[in-house]
Amino acid sequence: MCASLCVALSGLITILVGVTLSHHRGYLSDTVLCDVMVISFLTCYTLFYTVVEPLRAAIKAVYVSFAQHPEALSQAFPLVFQRLGRIASEQSI
Repeated sequence: MCASLCVALSGLITILVGVTLSHHRGYLSDTVLCDVMVISFLTCYTLFYTVVEPLRAAIKAVYVSFAQHPEALSQAFPLVFQRLGRIASEQSI
């Protein structure tokens, strides 16, 4: 989901860059326009993915915590424990 969000935002910014640069078509060739759009997409994707990485790490930490010490998670965060327990029981069936 995080990767999809990064791709969507990067694509939107790349489209905006492309539209802005297309107004200067007399000064830029098609190759330069495509190169700038590819570089724009890669840069935006890398930046957004880097920003979202702590969220992904936190989600993984909750899963590891649930696997190692489920009783501590049940006392600290009962709602999270209940939902993770339901997901785990559905996947084991």
